[in-house]
Amino acid sequence: MDIIALIENVAGFIWGGTWGDTVVIPGQIGPLAVILLGTGLFMMVRIAARPLRRFVPALVEVWQGRKAQGEDGAITPWQALSTALSGQVGTGNLAGVATAITLGGPGAIFWMWIVAIFGMALAFSESSLAVKYRETDEYGRINGGPMYYIKNGLGKNWGWLAVIFCLGTLFSAAATGGAIQANSIMESVTETSQSTLGLTIPPWAIGLVLAALVFAVIIGGIKSIGSFAGKVVPVMAALYVLAALIVLIINADKVPGAFMQIIGSAFGWQEAAGGAAGYGVMQAVRYGISRGLFSNEAGQGSAPIAHAAARTKNPVQQGEIAMIGVFIDTIIICTMTALVILTVVGDFKKSPALMAANACVEADYALPEGTDMNALFPSAYTEGREATIARNGAVASAWLQECRASGVAIEDIAIEAAHPAALQDMSSDDVAALEAEAGEGWTELQVQIDESMVAVDHAWETDANSAAITTRAYGAAFPGGEFIVPVALFFFAFTTIIGWSYYGEQAATYLVGEWATHPFRYFWVVIIFLGTIAAADWLWLLGDIANASMAFPNLIALLALSSVVVAMHKMNDDPDHGHPVLDKTEDSPAE
Repeated sequence: MDIIALIENVAGFIWGGTWGDTVVIPGQIGPLAVILLGTGLFMMVRIAARPLRRFVPALVEVWQGRKAQGEDGAITPWQALSTALSGQVGTGNLAGVATAITLGGPGAIFWMWIVAIFGMALAFSESSLAVKYRETDEYGRINGGPMYYIKNGLGKNWGWLAVIFCLGTLFSAAATGGAIQANSIMESVTETSQSTLGLTIPPWAIGLVLAALVFAVIIGGIKSIGSFAGKVVPVMAALYVLAALIVLIINADKVPGAFMQIIGSAFGWQEAAGGAAGYGVMQAVRYGISRGLFSNEAGQGSAPIAHAAARTKNPVQQGEIAMIGVFIDTIIICTMTALVILTVVGDFKKSPALMAANACVEADYALPEGTDMNALFPSAYTEGREATIARNGAVASAWLQECRASGVAIEDIAIEAAHPAALQDMSSDDVAALEAEAGEGWTELQVQIDESMVAVDHAWETDANSAAITTRAYGAAFPGGEFIVPVALFFFAFTTIIGWSYYGEQAATYLVGEWATHPFRYFWVVIIFLGTIAAADWLWLLGDIANASMAFPNLIALLALSSVVVAMHKMNDDPDHGHPVLDKTEDSPAE
């Protein structure tokens, strides 16, 4: 077994309960999802549904947090929330939502809501602990997060758990928080510049500019990051929500139906008539949970690192502010994206050949040796698909026929779309010549190939993936809408890079000492540059494992310290009754 296959299997088991093609856990819901939801439910019960009871007062605390609420700390509670949101609000709010709907149906959004509700309890618990057990180093800098409440709350015998968390944080920061976000920005800038200006910007040039912008923000440390996030993140989120609201106002008559579609699909009511209710529900649960967890990061342990830096004397108050971050990320922003995808009706299309090929692969029918999916079955939106089909259509059509003979249900329209009659007697050179002429022959050929595509009403029903679905939905909503996602993606990814730089820095300084602070910032800039020029596909798989290596030790600590969370919760039902903060130097003994 090669290393990539091993990584895929480990990530598949953690998040999906599968090992390769074998279903290890019934329902294909991974152990991490079960533990996260279980811990969230446990904490919700233990704190007497505080996120629901104290939701409105927490909103007031967020507004009041624009000013410092205590002497200790580095940034205001508002800036701490914005810094945490900079890491939470990212590509998952655009691509993750589309993926959840595509793989799990509209009902996946309902289960994202459930994850968010329990996630608010986790966010409250971990951020309250982060403030209570934070430390002030010899230079006056505030350090906090799961590694510190493991060390100071559970004692030095649990130091190994804090080390695992920090290693996972560094891994996750470098992969998903840094390189992949930089790569996403590079792809967005490249695609937009080519489609609108006809310019081809080399990735290294984008990398240099991006690295310089990141360096300008992070070199000043958490105060600079907090100031930047406090100004940019609220505006960024508000503008995106405003754009989504405009789309929903235009399609107001379809919004009630979208909500009914979400709820009906979540419980299999829509699929029941077709006899596939169980499959529909389990898919909705699985992908709703996994995408929801990826989006809001509740329980992962990243956000409390930012909240630990807040200037507040009350850990519980900051915990309540933290739970609003989960609400903003999932209940507001993710829901807005979902409603846009579900309500916008347009002239969309998909390749029946590609959809059939996906069914064959899912049934473990291997592609011909030496080929890949894109080479045989281009999407309905792939540039130059005519030449691709002309070159490989015969092989693709024959493979689909073999797959059907093996027992996979494939319709004739899919086989015909793999190699349309108009192309069967043409070579790729013939197609290229017609395209170069750009005359009636080329136009007629395109029309004939387009006729083999299947028209659908919604972007999520096409053969697109992730953010492309959201882009097409906005593009069909109003003129210029196709630019919303690339612009939002740039700012979402950029602020994620900024937030995760601090998380990685805190993990590094915990492991090796404060001397690593400035070297890590320079190292982070290098990671960002490399992320723009390297292929990032394999990093997503590593990121899945790295996120789990953060979440597992954090959840263990939350369960072990749940009595401390409950004590703070009970003492602070009166918002004016604070709970003492454990303000320690790094050399002082743990409790």
